[in-house]
Amino acid sequence: MPSFQQKLCNGIARAIQKPTLAFVRPVWLLRIVANQTAKLAPKPKGLRTKTILTRADGTALLTEIRTDASPERAKGTLLYIHGGGFVIGSLPLYRHLVATIADAAGLRAMFVDYRMAPEHPAPAALNDVTQAYHALADTPEGRHIAIAGDSAGGNLALALILRLKRARSTLPFATVCLSPVTDLRGGNPSFTANAGTERLLPSKWVRKSAASYIKDADPSDPELSPILGDFADAPPTLIHVDTGEILYDDARLMADHLRGQGVDVTYTEETGLFHVWHLNVSRSPEADASAAQISAFLSAQLDSATSDA
Repeated sequence: MPSFQQKLCNGIARAIQKPTLAFVRPVWLLRIVANQTAKLAPKPKGLRTKTILTRADGTALLTEIRTDASPERAKGTLLYIHGGGFVIGSLPLYRHLVATIADAAGLRAMFVDYRMAPEHPAPAALNDVTQAYHALADTPEGRHIAIAGDSAGGNLALALILRLKRARSTLPFATVCLSPVTDLRGGNPSFTANAGTERLLPSKWVRKSAASYIKDADPSDPELSPILGDFADAPPTLIHVDTGEILYDDARLMADHLRGQGVDVTYTEETGLFHVWHLNVSRSPEADASAAQISAFLSAQLDSATSDA
């Protein structure tokens, strides 16, 4: 049974956020609405950000997030890839969650602000994520990197693993995927079956957003649909999802796919929450517990990676 706080968050998601995604058509306006909403997000004590890497046009690509609880000399780095259907999402929406997870795991927190569709369809986002990862890996502090992403960001995190494997680059020591979209071909049963229990994502909006990202690419490309990829020797992976989400099968079947290829998978299903409930960290016990599980997973994997070094 969800807590009172979580029920309140669920109600806001269904009554306000879901209709907003469904009825605000222009992407530029939806981004403005999302960024205004971000002003309501909790701010950990001493929250501050610093641009680490910029694009040629001067916009931030990679940003460090610190709070008063951040470790002074972290042994590793968390690179976070935001969700938002490949079309929305920004640092203000995520910095509180990223900082909370990274600080508790003893990691330096980094946020990648990739180019988004429809202005920049695939593979622009994955190219940006790849650039950010390599930029971190080339620094003295970049020896041990974990990647995490939610929804579309989970897709990009998994696609990054495939790209790094193909290039024989050093892999992250762990991967975290929160309610990831893993099959852009569409057709998973939960996408239709869970339309009534999905509290946040309108199905039509998800389809439209995915189509704007795919554009002229082949959705059967594993870099778009990671569930079709070869993950042999991929790092330990944590996946969270709620059973009522339209992306439930994307997450569940991805966990099965990874296990079938020998990947160490930590898979957790919740019931009665909404898509990426983790964003309500410090506002609901369920979000706090899930964030704590992620931090514990990353801390354990970091200890394993550093002890083997």
